[in-house]
Amino acid sequence: MIDWQKLQPLYERKAYRIVQKHIKAILNNIPVNNVSLNTWELLIYGNIHIEQINKMFIEIYSAIGINYGNRVNKELEKTKKANVLFNEFLLKEILLFLSNDGGVKITSVHSTLIEEVIKSIKDQLGENATVIDLQNAIYNVVSKSQTYFKWQALRIARTETTTSSNFAAIKTAEQSDLVLDKMWISVQDDRTRIRPFDHLDMNNQKQELEKPFLVGSENIMFPGDAKASPGNTINCRCTIAFVPKRDENGMLIMKR
Repeated sequence: MIDWQKLQPLYERKAYRIVQKHIKAILNNIPVNNVSLNTWELLIYGNIHIEQINKMFIEIYSAIGINYGNRVNKELEKTKKANVLFNEFLLKEILLFLSNDGGVKITSVHSTLIEEVIKSIKDQLGENATVIDLQNAIYNVVSKSQTYFKWQALRIARTETTTSSNFAAIKTAEQSDLVLDKMWISVQDDRTRIRPFDHLDMNNQKQELEKPFLVGSENIMFPGDAKASPGNTINCRCTIAFVPKRDENGMLIMKR
């Protein structure tokens, strides 16, 4: 059985490094020397592009989702080698997901990053700030991105670790010849959310693969589901496992 509690922090650290790498690259492209006191906010908007955030999400989902999808595939099919065609299938599903359901969160991260950069710069400027003061403030934000945006990067890494791994797991299960139930697995510690969503109480609850879980008062397909509310997904560390269905004789039920 996949040891999610061991994998989750490893995946989260990997995602965090990816997020920090992309944020640093994005901010380093802001032309610090080409600013004025009247137009610097427009400069920030013009140099932080949604395509850059999309690229970051693709790297997270490809690195974590494909790896975890292969682990789930091995569990379900008992194969010993990763299937190249299976990996290509997962990558196509990831790109489709990010262009559709994941588009809202990519847009949100893009807007939030711009707002946070502007706020971080404004916090350093006094009433009589000069262009030199402005350049220094922008430089401080760019050069210390790992300090200014640490918590935002951690939140993105944790949330997208959960979404990417569980999305890949669901897509893998859908390809199996077995008829499967899915089972919600919560991390059993005092950090797992309780009311109003009660992720702690969701532990070991089963549902048919194609049907949603009822979490709080919300229907969601898997932990981290992009269609769910932020309160149900942000910083979630839950995962899903799959349980093959059996007939009255104990035989595995196969898809027809």
